[in-house]
Amino acid sequence: MANIGGLSGSTSSSLNSIRGYGGLASGLDRDTLIEDMTYGTTSKIDKQKIKKTQLQWQQNAIRNITDKMIAFADKYTATFTSSTNLFSSSFWGRANITALGANSKYISVSGTANSSASVSIAGIKQLAEKAKWSSNAAVSDKTLSTGEIDPNAVQKLDTLQGKTLTFEYGNKNYTITLSGKDENGDPYKFDTVENVKNSINSILKTAAKDGGMPEDAVVADVQDGKLVLKTNQTSGNNIKLKGGTALEILGFKDAGQDFTEQDITQQGISSKNPLTEKELIKEVSFIDKIAGKEITFNYNGVSKTFTLPDKEELSKSNNVMDTLKDSLQKQFDDAFGTGRVLVEAPLDNGKYKLQFKTQNPAGGEDTSSTLKVVNGSSELIGDGGALNIKAGESNRLNLNAKLSEAGFAKSGNLASLPQTVKINGKGIEITADDTVYTLMEKINSETDVTVSYQEAADKFTITAKADGASGQIKLEDSSGILETIFGSGIPTTDGACVGKDAIIGVKYGDSDEVVEIIRGSNSFELDGMTIGLNGTFGYGDDGKRIEGTEAITFDAKVDTDKIVEAVKTMVDEYNEIIELVNKELGTRPDREYQPLTSDQKKELSEEEIKLYEEKAKEGILFGDSDLRALSSELRFAINPSDLAEMEKIGLTVSSTYSDNGKLSFDEKKFKAALEADPEKVQELFTKSKSDGNANGTDGIATNLKNIMSKYANNVGTMGILIDKAGSVKAPRSITDNTLYKQMEQIDKKIADLETRLKMEQDRYIKQFTSLETVISQMNSQSSWLSQFSGGY
Repeated sequence: MANIGGLSGSTSSSLNSIRGYGGLASGLDRDTLIEDMTYGTTSKIDKQKIKKTQLQWQQNAIRNITDKMIAFADKYTATFTSSTNLFSSSFWGRANITALGANSKYISVSGTANSSASVSIAGIKQLAEKAKWSSNAAVSDKTLSTGEIDPNAVQKLDTLQGKTLTFEYGNKNYTITLSGKDENGDPYKFDTVENVKNSINSILKTAAKDGGMPEDAVVADVQDGKLVLKTNQTSGNNIKLKGGTALEILGFKDAGQDFTEQDITQQGISSKNPLTEKELIKEVSFIDKIAGKEITFNYNGVSKTFTLPDKEELSKSNNVMDTLKDSLQKQFDDAFGTGRVLVEAPLDNGKYKLQFKTQNPAGGEDTSSTLKVVNGSSELIGDGGALNIKAGESNRLNLNAKLSEAGFAKSGNLASLPQTVKINGKGIEITADDTVYTLMEKINSETDVTVSYQEAADKFTITAKADGASGQIKLEDSSGILETIFGSGIPTTDGACVGKDAIIGVKYGDSDEVVEIIRGSNSFELDGMTIGLNGTFGYGDDGKRIEGTEAITFDAKVDTDKIVEAVKTMVDEYNEIIELVNKELGTRPDREYQPLTSDQKKELSEEEIKLYEEKAKEGILFGDSDLRALSSELRFAINPSDLAEMEKIGLTVSSTYSDNGKLSFDEKKFKAALEADPEKVQELFTKSKSDGNANGTDGIATNLKNIMSKYANNVGTMGILIDKAGSVKAPRSITDNTLYKQMEQIDKKIADLETRLKMEQDRYIKQFTSLETVISQMNSQSSWLSQFSGGY
């Protein structure tokens, strides 16, 4: 197969590397003699290679032209998905639509509509509404409060809580944190050596599922009260204990000493001493837990971090809770403004609570503001935190908390879970493990309504997914659980909460008849226009039309800027094609510059070869008959009978013969013609004599489409130039074109000539070898005879 991208076959010099040695006896330059004697064949090979190179250059030059023609066609005449296709109705369509009249404020309009002038909207009787229901009162208790606090309590804490262990497995480090909850939701315990073992194994097991080390890579065990870390793997990666903040407590390193990594084997590594309550448990007072710790609050979207009083200040206080309350109050006032958040510390049965209430600076409760605990030190919030409060709790519902802990205003029925309710006939089970968020997700995914929680308003909104009157909301619940969650007054009967369809009064043409159109949405198609409804007009409260109401009419214009820019670009690209075609067609070749042979290339540098070949390629398509025909057709893309009309809209053909039919484009003229009569401009471009137009001619776009298809069509029947040179835009044509087939024939000739050359070389080598043998024998005989004639 021919190598399309470059020359194929071996070079003349490689063929002329004569085999063997010659001239040893005769003194003849055998290689030069054979090269001279086979010159006729080698010159024929070089000529064929030159011919093939010229064909390749022709092919590339033609493809350069067809690439531009295919791109032109794709952009302007052949591909209907192109936004600049001259035959697309949307290209010429009246896309700039304006609503006119005093009532035009009640609609928005877009789209393409040539018939917009024949349509008017006499009135909008009713807007479409999806079925929607909202809680009639706040659903939360509107209180942000901590749990019970005993400032005199002394708490026993796991010293390992939050500490880390780092292992190396397969040259990669893995760190586990000794905190969290097990698969049953219970907090990990580290108060005894057995609990330490069980918790570490559970954490490692969970980590393995999340991409950590294999489950059997490290296993914790207890021997004689000591913690042992070992592996159950018999082969594979080396495993090491690398470090971590838990090492000193666990007895794997001494206080203040650096840790040296240890290999974990099947025998295991052990803590130095048995682990007892002394190492694993510490007693912490309330003051120790809260002193200097941080907590972050979010007030109406703004987050601020507060620092609690230090240990010295708290220890001197006569009432720790008052000191804590006063400190938080001052920080709230400084962060969000005085009087916006009130901090209280009520005492009940010997236990305190911290309560945070939003209020107006002028006095009175502020029910519109939100206050939330974002995060804080682990000693303050979360499980075991001194303030007995969790991140995410607020004076609104905590969406991530279980329903019983989310902060509903009513919570009595929540103890009766699980319960099954129906929403539009679809059964939904509500369980004690559901959070507000998971319940909303369950309803939204399994029913035909959408539930959302409006935090600022502290209300739920339920919206039907179906548009207009097709949607309704009906909640069925005998347990009362839905009223506990969503509030009282939920729609429980058919028709209690249904959507509405839009009703629009429309007039067509000159008719006075008003046709009422019903749509499920406030956005819909009307005779090619996309209408959006924003309000009602033209109808009274009784639903009757108000006579004399000014109708909304429409004015549609073409997008002149878009069309002008597209035609301007088209003219430029068309002129580029004309210039390229005629440059290739009219450039005379310099016959002294023929393609270089391989031997000639050896004598030149790469830059010299490049410059030479640029010159040699000039005129490669000089006088080509197909290009001459193409040039002629491009010159007359505008029919002579249309020249005057085209000139009126700003398109003229150059009168200079050497311009070969290039076009000039007057933007102002074209834009004015387009604004005055866009349909006429479109016809001058796209008309076809098959349509029976007045002068029986094709428009310029039609002519260009035909020309591009005739010479550069790359789908179905190939265009003339594609058939001649192929194109990467038409894969089948790469090996199915005239020039390729000619190059294939040349390759066959070269192969035949190279075979002949080898035969000639072999024959001459054999003859010269025989000659050398004869001469050698004669020399031997001469030497033998000379020894008998010596001395005479």
